[in-house]
Amino acid sequence: MTATIPADLRERVESLTWYHTFDLPGGIVTPGFYDLRPLIPKLPLPESLAGKRCLDVGSADGFLAFEMARRGAAEVVSLDLDDSSAEDWQGDTGEEHKSGGSGRASAAFRLVRDTLGLDVERLDMSVYDLDPAEQGHFDYVVMGNLLLHLADPARALRAIGTVMKPDAELLSVEPVSLSLTVVHPRRPVAQLCPVDEPQWWTLNLRANARLMYAAEFDIVERRWPLRVQFGPSFPRLPKEWRSKSGWGWGSTLNFWLVTRQVGLPTVAVRLRLARP
Repeated sequence: MTATIPADLRERVESLTWYHTFDLPGGIVTPGFYDLRPLIPKLPLPESLAGKRCLDVGSADGFLAFEMARRGAAEVVSLDLDDSSAEDWQGDTGEEHKSGGSGRASAAFRLVRDTLGLDVERLDMSVYDLDPAEQGHFDYVVMGNLLLHLADPARALRAIGTVMKPDAELLSVEPVSLSLTVVHPRRPVAQLCPVDEPQWWTLNLRANARLMYAAEFDIVERRWPLRVQFGPSFPRLPKEWRSKSGWGWGSTLNFWLVTRQVGLPTVAVRLRLARP
């Protein structure tokens, strides 16, 4: 695929809201909410994916999908929902709020794909609907920052398992609660998000592992602790200090004074099917 660099690239980048931070030609950097660039060297990603059919689940703007394409994958599929109102929302926040981001991720994805000339296919669908009869089987799958947004993460993991070849690998990269991990180091503990958002769970390290086993995956390798850095679009401090998040003062202060400054505690796990 040949790259097409728009003459008005900077203006087009500035017209969009970005989830991921990308380096584009001309020194242009997209102002993402999250910056995965420093994380990539710390992930157990294969140096070469030559000849592999790859899938990025919950791809958002497609940062991990494009990274797999850079590593020589024969085919890369980027999967996410184009309609944000179809995500797993808690409660009833109103259709206007739910649909506020509809089309955003796919527009960002297309601009990066066309600009960098990386051959990645975009698939508009839910992880729950993965079907080997429709999508076939993959050699390598990545899933970043997705399970916390799902009402039924075990169902999603099992759906991913159905489209994996017997010897395929899944790389899961997920935020993990440092405080829940310290307080409950040996017990799987999950906290339900207390606000009506498309976010459901905060897991400790043991709960993350337990979820993988419960969905019939074996852990091959785990890298912890990692940190996901926040990008230019994420505010350094809140506009106001009143706690409206539903998490309470302690969690709110911890996020803005600690997590926001040093990065989001994250675990990367290499997985294989327990019963291919």
